Amino acid sequence: MKPGARISPVAQAEPVVPEDKDLSGPGPCRSLFPVIRSIKGKLLLIIGFVAALGIIATLTASYALWRIEDKIRIIESFYELNQDVLEIRRYEKNYFLFNDNKDLLSALDYVDQVRAAIVGVKAALPGNQDELQSFYDKELGRYESISRQLMEDELAPHRKKSLESDLRKHGQDLTRIIFDMDTRARLQVESEVAKYQKSAVFILALAVLLGAVLIFYMIRWVMRPLTAIREASARIMRGEVNSIPVSEEISCSVEGTELVNSLNLMLGALSDKQGQLVQSEKLAAIGKVTAGIAHEINNPLNNICLTAEVLLEDLPNLDCSERLDMVRDILVQSDRAREVVHHLLEFSRTNKANTVEPVELGKLVADSITLVRNQFRLGGITCHYDQPEKSVLISGNPNQLQQVLVNMMLNAVQAMPPEGRLDLAVQAGGKEAFIVVRDTGAGMSPETRKHIFDPFFTTKNDGTGLGLSLSYAIIKDHNGEIEVESEQGRGTTFTIKLPRMDTGA
Repeated sequence: MKPGARISPVAQAEPVVPEDKDLSGPGPCRSLFPVIRSIKGKLLLIIGFVAALGIIATLTASYALWRIEDKIRIIESFYELNQDVLEIRRYEKNYFLFNDNKDLLSALDYVDQVRAAIVGVKAALPGNQDELQSFYDKELGRYESISRQLMEDELAPHRKKSLESDLRKHGQDLTRIIFDMDTRARLQVESEVAKYQKSAVFILALAVLLGAVLIFYMIRWVMRPLTAIREASARIMRGEVNSIPVSEEISCSVEGTELVNSLNLMLGALSDKQGQLVQSEKLAAIGKVTAGIAHEINNPLNNICLTAEVLLEDLPNLDCSERLDMVRDILVQSDRAREVVHHLLEFSRTNKANTVEPVELGKLVADSITLVRNQFRLGGITCHYDQPEKSVLISGNPNQLQQVLVNMMLNAVQAMPPEGRLDLAVQAGGKEAFIVVRDTGAGMSPETRKHIFDPFFTTKNDGTGLGLSLSYAIIKDHNGEIEVESEQGRGTTFTIKLPRMDTGA
């Protein structure tokens, strides 16, 4: 093992297996559309809304264009009618200037064109326009009658003057009526255009509003189950639950329910695998400690055997005091072996993993040193323990805390070359108790120090990277902290902080 290797395979107690995959059945779904529980269905619903809105907008725009085109045709018809009336007035003016009946004949030709144009305007205008045609036919008839009378020969001067005045008056009436009708038609078109512009703005505003509402609900539909899963995952990391419950928020989404079931299956599989790894780590740790303790047991057994052989061979020649000394030596060696076995049983016991009781840290550290004493001897390591003068009590599980200490001491042994030194100390300060484990190994780089408590992170070829991770979890369960100070080439110091029971001491 190279110096600087620090991750020990000492394991924690058995992991907690996740509870049933469904902690609670799906609650009643209280979404806006409870029938549509999948994201795909919700997307199709939104697309349907958008498509329907688009169809309505297209139909409205098509109808508006058709109406506007119809109004434009009416304006064009009025324009042609107006041009014909202006031609009539032009020939009327020429007649007054040159007194030529040919101008009146030309004007009468345009009267016929005006009649035909009125029929076209009537067809283009909505509703019943018979009254309009009758009125215009009457005006045109009067104009035509006056024009023909003016073309008669031998008209009295006063009669001709009267007819010319009537002709001019009816011509002006034709022009005024056509102008008024054209103006009304243009105003009607402008009104129609304004109305359809308002309709377009309304549809656009409605589309934006509905789009915003649908996007808001879509985000809620998608984020509610994801948020619930995230919160449940945080609770799992805090150790409050062991699986993700199918809550109301999650049950409203088919994808969310499927994701939760898959995650719960994965959590169960990971827990099973972690349990197997932890068990193998525990067995490996017990094997290492047992190998060391075997040497510790062998020494008192050898002394017992030697003393018993001496008693067997020289019993008649020994006086009573010598015999008593040998028997006492056998008892002392037996107690020493019994103590080692007791420590081994305490370390390997798992049926009290959750027991919390008062723990005296000074004795706990001393007992832990006894478990790995042979590892110090085999590695050529000097161990110095600064035991406190007064008792330092905490509330915790002694078996788990001893696993943490054994793990750190074995890590230190593996990280130091022969003739290294390991210092341990128990200190009390205020409401906290401290266990300091300091070695003279190769130290760690800052990058390695950031990851030493990550699961499965190891710098050893035969390590699994669970030792310090489980030790960290044990100390956290005891409401404590582990601080690490290390510098390459100058060793590493672990400081375990735990809350004291006797805070007033």
